[in-house]
Amino acid sequence: MKTKSRPDIRAITRLVPASGNLVQGQSELAINPVLATAASRIIAASQNHYGPAEGLLELRKAVAEKIAALNGILIDPEAVPLQLLITHGATGALIAIAQTYLRSASALVFEPYYPYHRQILNELGGTTEVLSLHGEKLELDGDELRTRCRELKNRRISPLRAIILCTPVNPTGKVFSRSEVETIAAVCHEFDLLCVADEVYEHYVVGGQPHISIATLPGMWERTITVNSFSKSWNISGWRLGYVYGDAHLVSALNKANNVFYVCSPTPLQRALSEVLMTDPLYYADLSERFTVKRRFAVQGLEQVGFEIYDSGSAFYVWTRIPDGFEDAMQLNEMLIDRAGVAGVPGSAFADGDQWDNCMRLCIAREDGVLQGALDKLQSAVKTYQRQAKV
Repeated sequence: MKTKSRPDIRAITRLVPASGNLVQGQSELAINPVLATAASRIIAASQNHYGPAEGLLELRKAVAEKIAALNGILIDPEAVPLQLLITHGATGALIAIAQTYLRSASALVFEPYYPYHRQILNELGGTTEVLSLHGEKLELDGDELRTRCRELKNRRISPLRAIILCTPVNPTGKVFSRSEVETIAAVCHEFDLLCVADEVYEHYVVGGQPHISIATLPGMWERTITVNSFSKSWNISGWRLGYVYGDAHLVSALNKANNVFYVCSPTPLQRALSEVLMTDPLYYADLSERFTVKRRFAVQGLEQVGFEIYDSGSAFYVWTRIPDGFEDAMQLNEMLIDRAGVAGVPGSAFADGDQWDNCMRLCIAREDGVLQGALDKLQSAVKTYQRQAKV
């Protein structure tokens, strides 16, 4: 059987200039000036040495305050065993989880999925199983989930150990509904599964569907490890700062891998972020409002040339079905690169099957002028192609 060829996101990124990069899933907005000033001052003061593997206490205190305010979960940052770790980005947290809990086991991901959720497990001796979401609304079939988990739980090789719940989802932006999250929680209880909750995009929810942290549901604190990051929400993906939290019996064990793989997260950058993180009570509300506007004009521009936009309920990514007249999103993307120097990511990068081949992910976390310019070039290229195709 021929292995399906998948687009390489980083390779596509290198094919277009920054002005046309709707590819890579990072925020390219300017750093918060107060944060930049704090980092500069701390680095200049030579506070640049090793810190504890679990992260500086001052940042863990600030993160615990954030979690209490925005997720309704109380964390003791000084608890021993540990309930909260600062990690080398969300990726560092996922690596620690895979190393600690998922070697020789498997985790279930929902398709379309974030490729690193699979790649990390594959590199560290685990495997992933895929369950597709269905229909135009990308809905979860609870009965199908139960049947699949029942099949996988007790197999001899790579038994199912966890469900990875990413909400809002990379790549689609889907915000799982309360009923869907409750279904996943019930399945975790029924089959004694760990839940790895990837909540990196929680601050980009813009629709009527609220973000639900699965750890807040009855009985889920004891079986949920929640992963998050500052890369997107603070525009500092290169700083490599994230965090992971949960019941101490789950989280404390992660610090061994955290220490072995990374020693510590960048000390001066942790200290700078700790000073700024919770100083503006409106920071995350303002972020959501800013991205609501970005999504609105991106959607309007794309719809004018025939893209069918998925109403995801979040706004870091736009997930869309491509206009008619193209073989698939790979062909469309190649045309955009060649003619306009602009690109997104074909849907096949996020799937095993072919049902998403006519879909595309566009990252809109760009300064307004850059985003508008890229969309203008995209529109022009598509209109020209469509006009020539009719001749």
